[in-house]
Amino acid sequence: MQEYIYSPHYDFYINKVHRVPSFDMKTFHLHKKYEIYYLLEGTRKYFIEDSVYLVNAGNIVIIDKDEVHKTGAVENAPHTRFVLNFNPEYIGPILDSVNGCDLLSFFSMGIKVLAISMKEQGLFENILQRMYNLVGNGTPDAEIMRKALLTELLVCLKECVGAQQNENVSCKKLNNKTIDKISDYITSNYREALSLNQIASQFFISPCYLSHLFKKTTNLTIVEYINSVRIRVAKNYLETTDMNITEIAEQAGFSTSSHFSRMFKLGSGLSPNQYRKYYHKT
Repeated sequence: MQEYIYSPHYDFYINKVHRVPSFDMKTFHLHKKYEIYYLLEGTRKYFIEDSVYLVNAGNIVIIDKDEVHKTGAVENAPHTRFVLNFNPEYIGPILDSVNGCDLLSFFSMGIKVLAISMKEQGLFENILQRMYNLVGNGTPDAEIMRKALLTELLVCLKECVGAQQNENVSCKKLNNKTIDKISDYITSNYREALSLNQIASQFFISPCYLSHLFKKTTNLTIVEYINSVRIRVAKNYLETTDMNITEIAEQAGFSTSSHFSRMFKLGSGLSPNQYRKYYHKT
């Protein structure tokens, strides 16, 4: 559970951590859950899909289902954060009862980082802390309270996202034109035999410089980014087709099915066959 906090076996998960000095997630991951990340202290870089955002204390990060993401350190600063993820089925009856009010639509609006007021920060911190205080409490009353607090959190987030969208406030993206071009190249050529040396040659830069620049900008190694693109492609095949694992590995650009299976489990917490069992749409 600590290693794969996004496992589909858990409908609801909340965690609070303080880390000193710096901390980088070991690898990117993706999952079928919605995720809310709240930074209490420090500054972080957050890679989401193909963009990198600067996240400061008091910011909220919104992760939609199936979005590849990873956090990284900014210099050696300590940080404290809440992370919460949940399946929509967890509060399904509540969602069904609020006709005309989609409490999950804001996850797909394209706003990834919310800068909120001090008053709103106090509200969100209170809700998250109260949910965290219920960890390990399996009583019916605690379960009702968890769902009520999650619903309140979603209502408040929906309002904040709507306000930020109306004010046309842009997220704090960290951009680099060279890395943007390389990312586009990888996305378009993921089925090819991509490597650090080959990509560096394609863009007339040294492999050492490319490796350093890509990691500094995205918080991913270039191999991690290639694998993240390929895993997104493979995930779609697993969900929507009956292709076998070897065929999917080939279509997604992996050299072998064993390498595909290893990378897929590292990124999703499940083997390809386990993932298909949970999510294959017949």
